[in-house]
Amino acid sequence: MNLSSIYLGVDVDSKKALFKEIGKIAEKKIKIESIKIIEKLNKREMLGSTGVGQGAAIPHTKIEGITKTIVLFLKLNNSVDFSSPDNKNVDLIFAIIAPEDTQSEHLLILSSISNFLRKEDNLKKLRALNDANNAMKIFSKY
Repeated sequence: MNLSSIYLGVDVDSKKALFKEIGKIAEKKIKIESIKIIEKLNKREMLGSTGVGQGAAIPHTKIEGITKTIVLFLKLNNSVDFSSPDNKNVDLIFAIIAPEDTQSEHLLILSSISNFLRKEDNLKKLRALNDANNAMKIFSKY
């Protein structure tokens, strides 16, 4: 993850609006139409919520025609409903967009983000963030 993948103070009012925002950001980074990204995120979400509890979510998808995986971190101004298992709204999002033909890389990223989020202290640190450089310091330890 790098500084250009960290978005703090994101203003959205729903999961749908969040996916639009992720689509818009990703489109600039990987030159794939945002609508394709949004559709794939929604399709994955229909299989079950990517909310992992404690106010965090890891929406993820695979996209045809890209060669590298991107991970985005978004900290929302207001939490949104994600149908998370613990029924808590979500304000911390790690979005993973991987090439269609990858298997292990995107699972490794999912796993390391999950492990990171299991430490409650990390969630507190992320919620206190107001600077992308500080976010990088937290992420660089993992």
